[in-house]
Amino acid sequence: MPEWEQIRGNLTAISAGSRTNVWGVNKAGDIYKFSGYDFLPPSPWIKIPGNLSDIGAAADGSVWGVNRNGNIYRYVGNRQD
Repeated sequence: MPEWEQIRGNLTAISAGSRTNVWGVNKAGDIYKFSGYDFLPPSPWIKIPGNLSDIGAAADGSVWGVNRNGNIYRYVGNRQD
C-alpha cells in the first residue's frame, strides 16, 4: 500500500512539473511555490505575487494559471532575459 507524507500548508489546487517545480493556490487565490524543504518555519511555501484560481506546472519549468475571470497567465518571474 502506498504511503503519503503530509506537507504543511493549505491549498485548493496544486501542480507538480517535477519534484523541484511544485506550485499551488489557496482558496483566497494566493499563489505559492514549494521551497523543497518542509522543515522551513513558518511554512515550506514561498508566496508569489498574483492571484489565480488554478495553476499548472510543466516538466520544462513553465508555470501557467487562470484567474477567476478566466484570464490566462504564464509565470515569467524567473525569466533571465
